[in-house]
Amino acid sequence: MTTHGGLPGTSRPDRGAVLPWKILIVDDDEDVHEVTTLALKRTDILGHPLAFLHAYSAAEALALLRGDPDVALILLDAIMETEDAGLEAARAIREDLEMEDVRIVLRTGQPGQIPELESITRYDINDYRTKSELTRERLITVVTAALRSWRQIRRIQNSRRGLELIVKASNQFIAAEGITSFAEGVISQMASLFDLEPEGLVCASFAPPDRRGSPETAACGDGDRSCQIIAAAGRFRGLIDRRVTELEDDRIRSAITRAFEHRETVHEDSSLTVYFREPSGQEFATWIDSPRPITEIDHDLLGVFCTNISLSAANISLVDRLQKLAWTDQLLGIPNLTALLERVRSVLSASAGTDTILALCDIDDFGAINDVLGHGYGDNVLRDVARRLQEVFGESGTVYRVGADAFGVVTRREVMETVADTITTGLFEGISRGHPEITMSVGVALIDLQEGDPSNQLQNAFIAMKRARRAGSGQIAWYTPEIGTRTRERLQLLKHLKDAFSEHRLYLAFQPQAALDDGRITGVEALVRWRDESGRNIPPDEFIPLAERSGLIIPLGYWILDQALTALSRVHGAGHPELTLAVNVSANQLKHASFLERLDDAVARNGIEPQALELEITESISMFGIDDVLKLLTAVRSRGIGIAVDDFGTGYSSLSSIDRWPISRIKIDRSFVAGVGSESNRGRLVDLVVPIGHRLSVRVLAEGVETAAQWEQLHEIGCHDAQGYYLGAPMPLDELLEWLDRRRFGAPGG
Repeated sequence: MTTHGGLPGTSRPDRGAVLPWKILIVDDDEDVHEVTTLALKRTDILGHPLAFLHAYSAAEALALLRGDPDVALILLDAIMETEDAGLEAARAIREDLEMEDVRIVLRTGQPGQIPELESITRYDINDYRTKSELTRERLITVVTAALRSWRQIRRIQNSRRGLELIVKASNQFIAAEGITSFAEGVISQMASLFDLEPEGLVCASFAPPDRRGSPETAACGDGDRSCQIIAAAGRFRGLIDRRVTELEDDRIRSAITRAFEHRETVHEDSSLTVYFREPSGQEFATWIDSPRPITEIDHDLLGVFCTNISLSAANISLVDRLQKLAWTDQLLGIPNLTALLERVRSVLSASAGTDTILALCDIDDFGAINDVLGHGYGDNVLRDVARRLQEVFGESGTVYRVGADAFGVVTRREVMETVADTITTGLFEGISRGHPEITMSVGVALIDLQEGDPSNQLQNAFIAMKRARRAGSGQIAWYTPEIGTRTRERLQLLKHLKDAFSEHRLYLAFQPQAALDDGRITGVEALVRWRDESGRNIPPDEFIPLAERSGLIIPLGYWILDQALTALSRVHGAGHPELTLAVNVSANQLKHASFLERLDDAVARNGIEPQALELEITESISMFGIDDVLKLLTAVRSRGIGIAVDDFGTGYSSLSSIDRWPISRIKIDRSFVAGVGSESNRGRLVDLVVPIGHRLSVRVLAEGVETAAQWEQLHEIGCHDAQGYYLGAPMPLDELLEWLDRRRFGAPGG
């Protein structure tokens, strides 16, 4: 017999009759099958007819049950092919088939052979009877009790499943299936509440926030695309993601539409459609088959149920919105950095030998756009850039916003190679509308398991992007392990430098300066030195640029100034009051707001006359703007402090701007001095620089003097002072004091 599975009380697909109880008779005696069927024939139990299935051995019964899990009751012969065949079948039903809900009544034709109580309890046997005592009345009583028990168990199971789905949804709020699990839970809970089979649909009306609550948005009519099926159970599962207007079943479509139109639960003879709404305005309608009217008591229970479901829906909607906030950039509406890292993680987990790339695209000079044209204009530029990037990559890549003016793209390598030129040249033409053309610096890194976790992959792309930016605007650079190694070595060196600075492992060395005409020592230059924990001396040209780029040069510069002035105080106190001190000051340090205040404090605290101090600057400060530079340098000179232009001729300034600076000395770079006495063009430049100093009425010092010939020739062409290894190497303060004591004034060399 073919019957429709599920709880009795749910209509068959052909509307009309209710489902029967399925009863399996298992006995090796055909007469028992016939007698049992006759005794129960045309009997309705708890409002439902009976349908009989037959098996003549334990093995046949188990095979039948494997194909039909909706059997409600088994009338099982205790003794068949073996004396314990019935109990063994009961064990297999419970343990092997894991059918916990089906009820079992054990029957025997041999009085006195009662199974042990332990077996009855272990295998959840409802009753044990001899066949002779089961008269029609008693048989009906036993069957009724067993079927009532089965229905209650099924109801509890449906309710538990609904609760599990709702709990699962609450635990999966950040997952896409959270709302779907919740909706399936609603179906199961409603079915259990009204003793129905969980077969139905949940629909949601996603009205726009500014129109929620208006009648026209709840209509779910032909032109409304927002009324969609988000969950379904049983034979309706195939309708998920369909619009209500696409349903072919008129009674379902009509009931759901009416529920949304009138914002109320719709009761019909053959169905129940429950309407509920969460506080933010999102609306739901749940349609379930129901062959009987809902009682007045059920009406009240339904109200309580809808209230609670509405609150649960509100919580899920809230978390869904929080999820969007966590994974989506609110300005541009595209995935954010968190989403990008998760995507990279999924690529890494999929395969170690991937051909997927991560690109970072940074808008060049975006800060200037915001400063000049305003942040509103800048936001519009970001929207246009995001849109054009999406147009270029289409479905082949996903665009993410990963920073204020930076975008990430995950795509295949071949796609990136195809569109690389497009991104860096001409893609953003017309966006700026009056501002200089928008360009991007692009760094590309292959996502590779060997390169580490998603954070490392992002860092690789960032390293490549910084390399592209150093090459100029509108450039693209690809990451290589070699580039990464060098960059990470620099970062590691910077970390060690910061540690060395905080742990006072940096020190100063002092190199003497002398007048070329008589060899008289006139001063010293303070130079910072670093010896690492292994004893290796790190060259200044390795760590000073790192300090400049990282901002460490600000505190480091003030430390050098203070330590140098303290040392000068000792030099003066040791009998050399005529010596001056030269200290290098970085361009970033000069820009610091409290520079002059800190300078005054250091000079006063160490008891040094301002005329004994000379600050060495580079021509790069001219990039700040001539007026700002002139104002700052004038303030320094007004204190009596000297100013020397270091590495003269290698920087950015022009003679016209330097002519306005209140400087007291220029220092010829050692690269020029090295050519003195040769036919080198750089050597001949010294002949040009010295007269410039004379015309500016400032002293000229030559750096890197290493031979007597250089000393003599520099003196001949009119250079005033010298510094270099010919005179003396940089040395710690104690060695300097000893060197000064040994020095016989008037003769060069140590």
